[in-house]
Amino acid sequence: MSSPNLFIAIANFSSVFPNPDGKKDRVEKGSLLKTASPPSNLLTRTDNARFHVSILWLRVYETEKVVSVDPVFVQEIGTLAWRLLLAVTDTEERYAFFIDQKRLKEVMHLKTGDYVRVQVKSSSGRKERGVLCYKGPVNNEQEIFFGVQLVGSAVGKGFTDGSFGGERFFRCDENCGVFVSGSRLEKDSTEHAVRQSGRIDEKTSGGLEESVLRTKIRNHQEPHTKPLKFMPRGVRQESPQRNIEKKQENDVPPSGDERNVKRCAPEEHTLKAEDDPQPLTNPCEGEEAEDLNQPAEDHPPSSLYCPPRSCSPSSPSVEDESLNKGLELNSMVEVNDPPIYGVIRWIGHIPDCPELIAGLEMDEERSSAYTDGTYRGIRYFQCGVNKALFVKLRNCRPDSRFYSIHGPSNPIQRCNSIAFRDYSSKCVEENTPPAMDREAVERLTGWKKGIQGHCNSCYLDATLFCMFACSSVLDTILLRPPDENDNDSYTVTRDLLRTEIVNPLRKNGYVCATKVMTLRKILEAAGKSTGFTDEEKDPEEFLNRLFQVLRVEPLFYIRTPKKKPQGCIFYQIFMEKKQSVDVPSVQQLLEWSMVTGDLKFTEVPSCLIIQMPRNGKNFKMFNTIIPTQQLDITDLLEDAPRQCSVCQSLAVVECLDCYEDLGITPGHIKQYCAICNKQVHLHKQRSGHQPRHLCVPENLNCQAMLQRQNLQLYAVLCIETSHYVAFIRLQSHRRPLWAFFDSMADREGGQNGFNIPRVTPCPEVTEYLEMTAEELQQEDPKSMPTYARRLLCDAYMCLYYSPDLSLYK
Repeated sequence: MSSPNLFIAIANFSSVFPNPDGKKDRVEKGSLLKTASPPSNLLTRTDNARFHVSILWLRVYETEKVVSVDPVFVQEIGTLAWRLLLAVTDTEERYAFFIDQKRLKEVMHLKTGDYVRVQVKSSSGRKERGVLCYKGPVNNEQEIFFGVQLVGSAVGKGFTDGSFGGERFFRCDENCGVFVSGSRLEKDSTEHAVRQSGRIDEKTSGGLEESVLRTKIRNHQEPHTKPLKFMPRGVRQESPQRNIEKKQENDVPPSGDERNVKRCAPEEHTLKAEDDPQPLTNPCEGEEAEDLNQPAEDHPPSSLYCPPRSCSPSSPSVEDESLNKGLELNSMVEVNDPPIYGVIRWIGHIPDCPELIAGLEMDEERSSAYTDGTYRGIRYFQCGVNKALFVKLRNCRPDSRFYSIHGPSNPIQRCNSIAFRDYSSKCVEENTPPAMDREAVERLTGWKKGIQGHCNSCYLDATLFCMFACSSVLDTILLRPPDENDNDSYTVTRDLLRTEIVNPLRKNGYVCATKVMTLRKILEAAGKSTGFTDEEKDPEEFLNRLFQVLRVEPLFYIRTPKKKPQGCIFYQIFMEKKQSVDVPSVQQLLEWSMVTGDLKFTEVPSCLIIQMPRNGKNFKMFNTIIPTQQLDITDLLEDAPRQCSVCQSLAVVECLDCYEDLGITPGHIKQYCAICNKQVHLHKQRSGHQPRHLCVPENLNCQAMLQRQNLQLYAVLCIETSHYVAFIRLQSHRRPLWAFFDSMADREGGQNGFNIPRVTPCPEVTEYLEMTAEELQQEDPKSMPTYARRLLCDAYMCLYYSPDLSLYK
């Protein structure tokens, strides 16, 4: 039997025919599909001949659904390309890889031993140098993955030693290997010297393990039998001692030929004097110690600083000792006594030294002892001139300025350290309006865009991004001059928000966590409740505290009849669930809630923030809510002229009792002119209703055109599990484009690492926002595109503004 034809979707599309439930299945661009038989219930249809000729029946690999497909939306691919693309789990990334045919073919033809460039982190386009050591399936599946040993400055940036779950695919030092899909790989265009004798230049190899050298010389591939299990990024590896025990249990003794393979010696090289400064003077000079600080016989002096050995041969291993200290990349450390301070930028091995070495970027320059990240002519990391110091990892200890007896470095203080240097953002003094159209897309979208998250800040990051990134409706908060009731901290707080957060976000598209932490400290100090600097909070807590600190007037006023108006920052929807409605809109929810509470807005709000009927991550009244794009609040205003629900003339009464009546304009508030009011309430089922007179201006012509008061949706705050994210409407005079923001989209490093924010355009969201409730009820949330599902299923707050009033209030 021949294998099924294989396809990739080259556009987003819906199935030609509905499925047995009467719904049309949607398929994302980049999805993989196989030929399949049509459902048996369709074979008797009268258009049998038509769809057999012009329609493909394909099974979507990701969902296992059989769908009817117009051939123009898919392209047939070969088995090898299918297996390569199958390893790419993100459909957008998969499609981008597929259309880059040149690179796809190049990756197809890679073989073990080839030098490659590999993207280690999804958050960065940077590709590190490495050697391909394995190409093939894992977990006994069809996907083709690539095992790469990192070399040169990339050593130590990986997450494996060549094995997972007891199965070994190749050998390298701990955290010096990676497994990636082909989309994260490309052949290294730089030709590296491999001599006929099989010797590899140590300067470019970064200290390849023997198995990799054997791979280069003999194209050798070790056998493997057990399935490989991937470890999520950011999970700490098992302790080296346990790894050693596992290796002793699982390693297969090498053959006689392999035992005779010797490690290739590095090519000798000579450095100029300026390439290697004089070593740092050892403060413990005279004590018995390994003195790698002194120059080797055939090398000039180095900046490798080695204080005396502090542990005996019977002490725990160096790696265990470092793990116990919690040291890793980006850890703030100190060495020497009195101490000097720096940040770990590299961890790995160097030639002629069996112990782990740490490359430190020091707080202060020292021209007599430090380099710019090179050691003996090989670059291990990049930093300023005369700021790199190489020391044995066991001689580093946590920076005592930030370390406490309760644990590792204080994350609140760490925001202000040198470790955050590469993630800093600049102050912008001039008032900056939000960008629009193409400029907004270019300025705001991409990696390291938005607001950088740090230490449970997502609730605050997402809320600030919604408020200010693409709308100026709340800019009055930033511009109010101080008055006699403001304390000394008001101007400082206002200017911090304006010049360090909002203006940089709008001008440069990025704000670092350090600036946000300063605001969090102010909020922490301003009230009785604590936790604003390090704990999870809800957006409403942040809004209440921010408006309190800046003494911001309420955004709107509401009241019940004959009661005093109540000022509000946001409106929380309270209501009983209506069993007859599965997918409500924000319009319906707001009207239900205000009618139930007999509430009215005293005037049109310039900004309206509506909180959905849910309680944080624990409770959702509705699984799906449609964020209404144009929110009509005309009938929710207490003194606004309104139209009769029956004849559209000027209404003089409203009837809350008629609201649930499905016989008259179902789903809307009911108000009537005098004639219609009398006729409607003649019905015996409405005879007990109590209509209420409206306040109608005396000089209003009853035939006058009545203007509807609409608010525009500009942002949606969402929560999934306990993590807040945001959707913003990039301002446009044409069809709106939505973008998704996550302040913690990725992470570099572990406990002492950094979050990397990202803003991603998501045009598919617009299509779903324009669907009717009936159309959305037919959609399976599990088959929706990711961003559309998160917007519709995870909405927490919707932010609206009045296009007419936002310029004046």
